[in-house]
Amino acid sequence: MSTTDRWIPDRGAQSPNGATWGRFSRPALPVVVVSLLLCLGAANIAALAAFREVEDGVLWVSRAEGVVAADIADGTPAAAGGIERGDLLLGINDRPIEDPADVVAILHGANRGETLRYTVLRLGSRDVIDVRVAPIPGGPGILYFLLAGVGTFTLLVGGAVRLRRPRDPATLHFLWLSVAFFGVFTFSFSGRLDRLDWVFFWADEVSILALPPLFLHFTLVFPERSTRLNSTRFGRMLEVVNYAPAIVLGLARVVSLAPAST
Repeated sequence: MSTTDRWIPDRGAQSPNGATWGRFSRPALPVVVVSLLLCLGAANIAALAAFREVEDGVLWVSRAEGVVAADIADGTPAAAGGIERGDLLLGINDRPIEDPADVVAILHGANRGETLRYTVLRLGSRDVIDVRVAPIPGGPGILYFLLAGVGTFTLLVGGAVRLRRPRDPATLHFLWLSVAFFGVFTFSFSGRLDRLDWVFFWADEVSILALPPLFLHFTLVFPERSTRLNSTRFGRMLEVVNYAPAIVLGLARVVSLAPAST
């Protein structure tokens, strides 16, 4: 038997967890990534469609004496309830108010049409006023849902391209680029700021930061996907410079908002 006729063992047969897993993981990656993102995107769209942040219609400001009503919009729940300019807010639903942020926190946890008991100090007398909070006018418009549809289509295209050519590095780069497009167009926090809403917020932030360097990197190597750029010191430095601003801005964003998201 000649050298060319020598039997070469099947690596996949020898190691079922080796090459076999490699063949499985290539198509599994886009399926898993696309499926998880579609579920998360659907949850975000549903949350935005259902949630309406409520308001009382008062501009509460912090002054030396405490939290004071600086201005009241006409036709708002506070105006209908009888709150007036200069009222000193002591508490809402028996919860003490020491800062305007306390009012925002209570309103975030309130439901549309819910009646809150405002304890105010006016001309030396303590009054309890019922305020039926109402949703803030507006909300996600048709443009958001159109952009979410564009993002979903882009994600599906990226996943399909990766499935058709799982061994091509260009399709993997295109998949992550489509993921970033999907995140920018689809993820948007509602304002409820619960745990899931923070997930939407950070997914949007990461997508916004990742999209420009991913797109620039893609244009530098597409369509030839030449390895010459990556094999030189200049090419490696260019990649670092490309992604460094996004990393720095992301870390700065995390440091500035970490206390609020905990």
